[in-house]
Amino acid sequence: MAAARAATAHLVESMLHDARNPLNALAINLEVLTEKLKDGGGGLAPALEKNIRAMREQVFRVDAILRTFAEFLVTQPSLVADLPLPQVVERALDVLGHEARKRRVKISLEVEPGVTARMEDPLAARFLAYQSLLRALLRSEPGMEVKVTLRRSGERAALRVQDGGGGEEPNPLLAPALQALGRARGVEVSIDGGSCVLGFPAG
Repeated sequence: MAAARAATAHLVESMLHDARNPLNALAINLEVLTEKLKDGGGGLAPALEKNIRAMREQVFRVDAILRTFAEFLVTQPSLVADLPLPQVVERALDVLGHEARKRRVKISLEVEPGVTARMEDPLAARFLAYQSLLRALLRSEPGMEVKVTLRRSGERAALRVQDGGGGEEPNPLLAPALQALGRARGVEVSIDGGSCVLGFPAG
């Protein structure tokens, strides 16, 4: 397992590096092109300026997306002791942003600041948060709301994900995967219909 995660981290870092090289080249050539398109007064025609600005913004946006996914998947050793759960939840929501928009599901977030989890495996915490949120999105119809709350409760840090869906599970493997990983990492997993509660050992 450790070897697989190390390999995954290496592949993600390599992908980020290889993808950012052409992005950097695009950014540089875009600035060169901007200079070439300037008129005698050093300005750009309004239509050209609008197009250049749009292209520059998209280059920066792709770079930011790559960074978000890489940071979510790659575990830094310095984060092993007390894991900041608000940050874990926010990053999981970031990487699931496209899925939420595509399904037209609203997410409400209520987070108690400073809640941490004592875990030796930060990547497992991220995976649990991600999977619980993904399950809620897959269960929700367009226009529904997923309520996410995080607060400390005694010796546990409780992450509750509540959806408004019903019926059969869209992906029957998700709930068993959550429960199995929870048992292996000391996280209490309670799933009842549209409610999924993760009880992390509080830091």
